Amino acid sequence: MAASAPPRGRKLVSTSFYYDAAGYPVFPCGSNSKVFSPDDLNRMQHIFDDCLQECTFPIDSQAAESLGVAIIRLYSQGQRDGTFIKAALLPSFKRRA
Repeated sequence: MAASAPPRGRKLVSTSFYYDAAGYPVFPCGSNSKVFSPDDLNRMQHIFDDCLQECTFPIDSQAAESLGVAIIRLYSQGQRDGTFIKAALLPSFKRRA
């Protein structure tokens, strides 16, 4: 059963997750929380910068924000291989350029 988005004007409130604008959990918290280390953040930034350069998006564009969200989502799901993340995301994001 898929979760539905909250009614317009209402915030989605949960004690166990933070949600991005699309309603996906981004940063798990609670007893099983995974906090990103400085090394994780540096790796994600490097992946983001590489992808952004290949896609030629402006840093302040909606596409760049979506790219960042996708990288964080994959990383929070346990994917740490930068080559895999780029291979998974770049084809669809290059079509947006």
